[in-house]
Amino acid sequence: MQKRWQCIEVEKRPDVDQESLELPNIGLKMLARRDILTQEQAEEFLNPDWEHGIHDPFLFGQMQSAVERILLALDKGQKILVFGDYDADGVTGSAVIASTIKMLAQENDYSISKGDVFTLIQGRERQRFFNVFSSDQNLRLDVYIPHREQEGYGLSMSGAELICDQSYDLIITVDCGIANVKEISYIKSRGIDVIVVDHHQFGEELPDAILIHPKLPGENYPFKDLAAVGVAWKVSHALTLYAVEKGLKITAGWEKWLLDLVSIATVTDIVPLKGENRVVEKFGLMVINKKRRPGLKALLDVASWRKTDIDSEVIGFVIGPRINAAGRMEHAFLALDLLLEDDPILAEKKAEVLETVNKTRQKATEALMKEAEVYMQDAESNSLLFAWSENWSPSLVGLAAGRYTDRFGRPAIFVGSHDGVWIGSGRSIPAYNITEAVRDVGHELLTRYGGHAQACGFSLDSEENISIFAKAIQEHATKNLQDHELVPELEIEAELELEEINSELVKTLKRFEPYGEGNPRPIFMVSNVTVSDVGLVGANKNHLRCTIQSSSGRRQKFIGFYKAGLGEFIEMGATVDLVFEVGESEWNGRTEIQCKLIDARASIK
Repeated sequence: MQKRWQCIEVEKRPDVDQESLELPNIGLKMLARRDILTQEQAEEFLNPDWEHGIHDPFLFGQMQSAVERILLALDKGQKILVFGDYDADGVTGSAVIASTIKMLAQENDYSISKGDVFTLIQGRERQRFFNVFSSDQNLRLDVYIPHREQEGYGLSMSGAELICDQSYDLIITVDCGIANVKEISYIKSRGIDVIVVDHHQFGEELPDAILIHPKLPGENYPFKDLAAVGVAWKVSHALTLYAVEKGLKITAGWEKWLLDLVSIATVTDIVPLKGENRVVEKFGLMVINKKRRPGLKALLDVASWRKTDIDSEVIGFVIGPRINAAGRMEHAFLALDLLLEDDPILAEKKAEVLETVNKTRQKATEALMKEAEVYMQDAESNSLLFAWSENWSPSLVGLAAGRYTDRFGRPAIFVGSHDGVWIGSGRSIPAYNITEAVRDVGHELLTRYGGHAQACGFSLDSEENISIFAKAIQEHATKNLQDHELVPELEIEAELELEEINSELVKTLKRFEPYGEGNPRPIFMVSNVTVSDVGLVGANKNHLRCTIQSSSGRRQKFIGFYKAGLGEFIEMGATVDLVFEVGESEWNGRTEIQCKLIDARASIK
C-alpha cells in the first residue's frame, strides 16, 4: 500500500540557548517536534542524568510494604514464588526480581540454598523439560512462567490452585496480576501474601494485594510510563537501598548492573523513551554493551551480531525477537534460563537452542502470513482488519496483526485456536485504543481480555462468538476512525539538501539517541535529485544501491535493504524524491555516512 509522505511542520520554536546546547537548526526542529520547548527540558533530554533522572523508588505508595514483606520472607526462610508473563517484559522483569532476592540471600547467608537458588516451574504440561517442583527443601525461591497456549496470560484460577497447593508464603507477580482480582482473592484465602508488580490497564476493582503500579488511582510516583521490567527494577532498587539502611550486605552497584535487562523490555514493550525511561535506557545500553551477562553475549554471538555497538534498534530487531520466540514456540523458560546463566559455555549451548527456536518462529510466521493473504483482498475497504483460522497458532497471531497494521495503517486482529479455545491478539494505530474497543464491544463475549492502547489479547470459547465479535469490533472501528486516520504515513522529520547530509548531522542525531517510542528515529527527504548510478546487490539481488546527485553536483550514496522494488522509480538518469535514514556504517575499520532508503517516488516536475 502506498504510504503518504508527511513532512512534519512544527510551528513552535524551543526557547533555548542554541549556542550552549551546541545544536544546529535541525536539532532545534527535532526538539520542537518532541514537544521539548524549554532549556531545562532540552538539557534533561539531551543529557540524561542519573542523579536527577532516576526517581526515589519509595515514592511508590506501597513500596515500603513490598520491601518489608520480601525481607521478612527471607528472614524467616519462607517460600517465595515469582510469577511472570511469557513475553520479554515479563521474562526480564522476573529475572530482575528473582536475581535481586538471590543476591540478598547469598550475601547475607539466609538459609535459602547451598547451591542454585532457582527452581523454574514449567506448569503441569511442561514436565518433560524440568521437574515441576524441587525436592530440595532448601530451595525457597521459584520462578513460574505460564505456557502461552496451554495456560494463557496472567494468573488463571487453575494456576492459582496449583500454586496454592505448593504452600508458598509469598507470591510476586510481574507484568501481570493487576486484573486478577478473583484469582488473587483465592490465593489470599489460602493464607498466601501477594505483591503485584505491573503496569497494565486495570478494572474498577483492584486485587487485595500490595500493589506496585505507577498508574493506580492516587499513586504519587511521578513517572507513569514504566514498562513492567522498569517497575520490577524499582522494586529491586528499593530492596538494595533498604538493605543498606538496615546494615545488610549487598553487591556493590547491584541495581545498575541489572539495567541491561531493563533496557531490553523498555524497547520491546514500546513504552515512551522519555523521562525516566530515557535515563534507564541510556545507562542500560551502556551496561549491555559491556556484555557482562553471559546469556546476552551468547545470544548476540549466535545471532552473528558483531558489527557495531548495541543500540535500541539492535534490541528491537535482534535481542527482543529471540527472547519472545521462546514463549511463542516452546516455553519462555528457555529465555529466562539463558538470561540467568552464569556459565559462558552453558550459555552458548542455551543460546544455540534459542536461535533454533527463533528460526522456527520466523518460518512459521511467514507461513501464517502467506495463508492470511486470502483474507486481506479487501483490506483497504475495512477500518479494522480481522481474520481467524483454527490452523493458526495463538502464539503467532500477534506478530501477524502487527505486520498488517504496519502495512495497511489500520488496526488488525488475528485469532488462532488451541485445544478448542480461540485466542486473539490485536495491534493498532495511535488514533484507536484497541484494548478499550475490545472491552467495550466484547465484554459479554470474551472469556478474558487485556492489554495496552496499541496492543490487546483476548480469548473466546466458540467460533460462533468470533463471528459476532468480529462484526461488532469492525463496526466500532468504522464508527470511531476517520478516513484520514487510515492512510499509513511516513512522518518525515525534515526535507534536506544533499549538502546537509554531513558529519554535523550525524553528530546531532547521535545526541538524540536512544530512539524508540515517543522519540522515533528521524527520517528525512530529498527532492528533485538525479540518479547517477544504480544497481541491485546481495546474493539474491534484493538490495538496491544507488548514487544520487544534486543540481550543484553534490553526490551521496544510498542503500535500500530489501528495497529492490524501488527500482521502479530509481533508474539511471531519473529525477526522484527519496525518504531515508541517516547513520554510519563501518567496513574494514573505515566509518562513513550511510543513507538507508525507506521509500522513493518520481519527482513532480
